[in-house]
This record gives sequence, structure tokens and C-alpha cells, in this order.
Amino acid sequence: MKYDDASWHYGGTFPSNSPQEYGGTHIALFLKWCFTKGWAGDLHLQEEPEDTRKVINGTMPANEFLFKYCDGKLTNEDFNSAGNAFAEKYYGDDGLYLHDYSKQFKDLMYIAPESAHDFNKYAAMMDSRLQSRILTKSQTTKPPKPWWRFW
Repeated sequence: MKYDDASWHYGGTFPSNSPQEYGGTHIALFLKWCFTKGWAGDLHLQEEPEDTRKVINGTMPANEFLFKYCDGKLTNEDFNSAGNAFAEKYYGDDGLYLHDYSKQFKDLMYIAPESAHDFNKYAAMMDSRLQSRILTKSQTTKPPKPWWRFW
């Protein structure tokens, strides 16, 4: 399953003076945060364990990892079962990830590198969403009151 692809972003309405890697920054940040949670997939843990650790400890930019090992794509192979359970909801079609990211980092979207993003602020946003367990748009809409309720 493919959750996102940087080419979907730099292939559309994208600032002409921004490098294509900026189209994957929001993807790379998500990947890094998931890795820090211990949700890296077996593919990365077996094939590139050293660089996976470097992403986690911040010595390798997640954007570099995303384009070097994932071809700019975020897929189910990138995560273990816990990571995929989270990504399927939060990053899926009904997910709130892009809404949350654009709300928090609107001024940086597509025009700034990963290093311009405050990862602690990003991680706090993600941790808060994970704790809330509200990961999808459908969870944010209140169901209509039953016809018999007056209060």
C-alpha cells in the first residue's frame, strides 16, 4: 500500500524554485517520527539498519533516507504492524495528517528543507494526535443528535 509519493506533490502545483526533495519533506518527517517510535519496517531494519539508526538519532536527514531508500514513496513496507496501523488511519484518505501538517507548518510547505522544521514541535504535534486517538476526519464530525434528545 502506498500512503504518499513525493512526485504527487512536486508534479502538481509546486513552487518552481523549490527542489523536488521539498515535495517529500512532510513524508520524511512522518517517516522519521515513526522510526523514533520503534515502528521501522523489517525491510529497513534488515537492509539499511545503520542508516535507519542515523535517521532516528538525527545524524542523517530523513529526506535523504526517503529518496535514497524509498524512492520518495511512503509505503507499508516502511513500517511494522504498529506503524502501519497508525499510518493507515492518520495518513489514509480520511486521515488528518496533511491537515495537521499544513496547519502547523503552512509557511514551510514545499518551500523549506527538512532542517527548517522544528522536529521537537513536529513530534509534539504527532504525539498529541496519537494520544488523542482521533486520526481521521470522520472521527471529528459529531453524529447528529437523535430526534428524541432535547438537551
